[in-house]
Amino acid sequence: MLTLTPKAKLAALVMLSLALSLASYQLVTGYVAEQASIEVEEQREQELGILVTQRDILVGEIINADTLVIRNFPQSLVQDGWLRPEDAPSILGLASSRFIDRGEPLTANAIEPYQTPRFAAKLRPGFYAVTSLVSVQQLHNGLVKIGDKVTLRGSNFQENNKPLVLVNIPVIAMDNFDDHAQIDVNPSHYLPSTMTFELTAEQAAKFETMRMQNFEVWLQHAESSYVSVAPSPPIKIHRFFAKEVELDAIY
Repeated sequence: MLTLTPKAKLAALVMLSLALSLASYQLVTGYVAEQASIEVEEQREQELGILVTQRDILVGEIINADTLVIRNFPQSLVQDGWLRPEDAPSILGLASSRFIDRGEPLTANAIEPYQTPRFAAKLRPGFYAVTSLVSVQQLHNGLVKIGDKVTLRGSNFQENNKPLVLVNIPVIAMDNFDDHAQIDVNPSHYLPSTMTFELTAEQAAKFETMRMQNFEVWLQHAESSYVSVAPSPPIKIHRFFAKEVELDAIY
């Protein structure tokens, strides 16, 4: 039978004691960590989800789902006016009433109903919108689009049909549409009956004289700026010593 020497027994007792001590230490450490975690959770302040912006929002920009994100804030920091996630459906489609920084909590006073810009706001300062009935020929059978530039040619019947020419005239509307995408959704056979031009006061006055008679609409190249060239005056040839009463000719 194997017998342990006193020294071996002492070594075994020391090893057992160390193992028990290590186990006890781990148990105590685990218990302390668990209690500390529980205490931290109990002391942690409740957080609330708040709607914030993912990027900078300009004045008048429409709020959509891509604009919003939810971020948690400690309850003590949340202000009464901050919008919550449940408010999102009611603000989609509205517009910002001021500049909103990225990450800024949204508030009711930073949002307002979207207002469609008035057509007059699209005019350049000092310009007028002048609308005229147009024919299929003047529409180029639908080839003239909103945003194109045209040359308008007519005559002044009050001055012996003196030629009148307006070049580089923007077409800014057709009927009650100011974007050609609105016309494209109509049936393919639809052709507008009116065309609106953007004119200076001088051009508008000339056009009022021009459209008292028929005027022509010439479609210009999109990237070219045209120069108004007055037609050459007619050449009148006088024939002398002719027996006929009237042999003068105009070319």
